[in-house]
Amino acid sequence: MKFFLKFFKLNNLYSYFLVLALLNIFFSTAKANSKIFLINDIEISTPFEINFDKNQIIEEGFVQAFSQLFLSITKSNDQKKLEKISLNEIKGTIETFSIEEETFINEVYHFKMNVSFSKKNVFDILENQNIFPSLPIKKNIFFMPIIIDDDSSKIHIFNENVLYNNWNDNIKNFHLLNYILPSMDIED
Repeated sequence: MKFFLKFFKLNNLYSYFLVLALLNIFFSTAKANSKIFLINDIEISTPFEINFDKNQIIEEGFVQAFSQLFLSITKSNDQKKLEKISLNEIKGTIETFSIEEETFINEVYHFKMNVSFSKKNVFDILENQNIFPSLPIKKNIFFMPIIIDDDSSKIHIFNENVLYNNWNDNIKNFHLLNYILPSMDIED
């Protein structure tokens, strides 16, 4: 009889730890799978005129945000299909949006917004267009451009290097690679 009581107590203890471990696995935040795509810092500037319509500017922001998302999750040859997607379809994918900044300076309206899109709805639209997306993952890459001049036997780095000076001139928000160039100061 004592054996069964000890076994029952141990069995409860093992069951308690099993349930605790399962709860830890299922409700762990180490692997967070988001259900939205978030596009930040969409900026639009337009002259403030008599026929000014803020709704049209917000819709233009939606189109720019969707375009930026589309460019970051699809291949280059699928990007022509973006023109086939209507504004109503884009609006159907939007979860939320927020206006970060709004200013009127010298009769020019400046507007900055963030838009979050539903992954499921975006993937459904892309599937209807026969487009296979990928998940955007931004990566940082260290890049050290060095030019070796054979004629003068010189090595050009930093300000003497044309690549170094012009490498980050054409950065777009939808680019997934962030090139980190070394600074001229070695101590940095």
